[in-house]
Amino acid sequence: MPTATIHTSFTMPKGDAVREVKQALEGQISAWNKGDLETAMAFYWNSPQMLWISKNGTEKGYQEVYEMFLQDFQDRRQMGVYTFEPLHIEQVSNEAVYFVFRWKIELDGKRLMGGVSSQVWKNIGGRWVVTSEHAS
Repeated sequence: MPTATIHTSFTMPKGDAVREVKQALEGQISAWNKGDLETAMAFYWNSPQMLWISKNGTEKGYQEVYEMFLQDFQDRRQMGVYTFEPLHIEQVSNEAVYFVFRWKIELDGKRLMGGVSSQVWKNIGGRWVVTSEHAS
């Protein structure tokens, strides 16, 4: 399966936190593109405080978001190929990075969904995880 695609029109800021978050997002997307939802979800904060915002409203809690994805993608072959293009990334603190990117998921050459996402990544317990995401 294809790996994450990053378009080069964006200049990535320097810094270890930014580099580590970029690598984490690439790992998440790589897992998604393999149909490995469990590993893709491991990049989200496993907490009742994790927040997901979409055009359908909000979900709060890792388990609730995971169950939403399980329902939406019961057939892992329908997860498609996820690609993204960074639009903005900023290190907010030593322990937090804000990442905005354009994304799309295609299946058999047809766009299933896509839009713009903003994620807050935090270093919790030595791992970078998404603590909130707004996908539109």
